[in-house]
Amino acid sequence: MQNKPQQGKLPTELHSKRRPSPEQIRATQKADAEKARAAEQAKLPAKVVSTAVAVPDSRNEVQRYLDEIAPASIVGRLIKFSKDGKFITNDDGESIGDDVDFIALCDQTLIGYVKFNGEGMPPDRHMGLLYDGFAMPQRETLGDTDVAKWEIGLDGKPSDPWQHHVYLVLQRGDTAELFTYAASSLTGRRAIGHLLRHYDRLQKTHADMFPVIRLKVGGFQHRDERVGWVHVPVFAVVGRAPKDSAAKPDSSIGADLNDEIPY
Repeated sequence: MQNKPQQGKLPTELHSKRRPSPEQIRATQKADAEKARAAEQAKLPAKVVSTAVAVPDSRNEVQRYLDEIAPASIVGRLIKFSKDGKFITNDDGESIGDDVDFIALCDQTLIGYVKFNGEGMPPDRHMGLLYDGFAMPQRETLGDTDVAKWEIGLDGKPSDPWQHHVYLVLQRGDTAELFTYAASSLTGRRAIGHLLRHYDRLQKTHADMFPVIRLKVGGFQHRDERVGWVHVPVFAVVGRAPKDSAAKPDSSIGADLNDEIPY
């Protein structure tokens, strides 16, 4: 577990540690999404037309080679929200405190469908960047529509093999390290949706800014008493940061409350 950053501020390391540019991250994600779409297109009947936006391959030779030996759609380290209500890094199982500042790189949000193919097999993905105009495909165009052939899920009901996923890219403020929060549950996708609505409002007044957030935990009492209390992820906006990461983000209360939409 890394040391806790200073309350309300990002240390000066953010000035000296350069993260991959949004253009570089976007190019990698586009290339991954395009390869996944091409693979899915090959499986579809000829009459099916994809809703995905065609993306040119802008990778250099190094990027093409790395994509061949280590393909990935996750930027940096993977973050998941556990059933017991904790944000954890997937590679070591360590929890992340609710006092750590992250810059939410909202315009690099990846959305779409993922189908897991069993242990040792790579998943199938039909995904693209939300803010680059990617349109979610109609579920029936992906195949696997025979419910009788679906595996039974934990709830005792047939589970759709194609799951709606949203990947949110985060940059830790004190180290500039990159993470991806991956959400497939309704509550996880909804939490990202609330954050993206804030981002859309922010773009009307501060188009050069990203939200600064902290990972919080909320919840509700389920109607079914057997289920009990349900933990849900919450992305609490505590400020904003320049998109070029050239300056410390303003995480004061006033900064967050000052992004109203002008009329």
